[in-house]
Amino acid sequence: MLFHATMTQSEDNCPVYQRDLAPPIMESFDNLQGLSKKLDVKIHYFTWCALDHEAYVLLEGDDLSDVSRLLFSIPMRQDIKIVPVEHLEDTIAMAKEVTAPE
Repeated sequence: MLFHATMTQSEDNCPVYQRDLAPPIMESFDNLQGLSKKLDVKIHYFTWCALDHEAYVLLEGDDLSDVSRLLFSIPMRQDIKIVPVEHLEDTIAMAKEVTAPE
């Protein structure tokens, strides 16, 4: 199952401005791939817009619980919104099936 996450932090919680926050956050990023393998969650992409203090992540896992554990392992106070998503081809196939004449 695919999940898209948007992670937003405030300047008050940004390790660039609050340098004492940086070491544990950087360590968690260094460990993210290992934890993702342990949780069986694939990270398709993890992008960051530093100017807006926002990250965008596409993850694949069996359930929301493992995806949440992975993202919440980053010790940064932030708002995280996780939504299930699917490939456009799957959405189109479902729409064709639902709207097909009987």
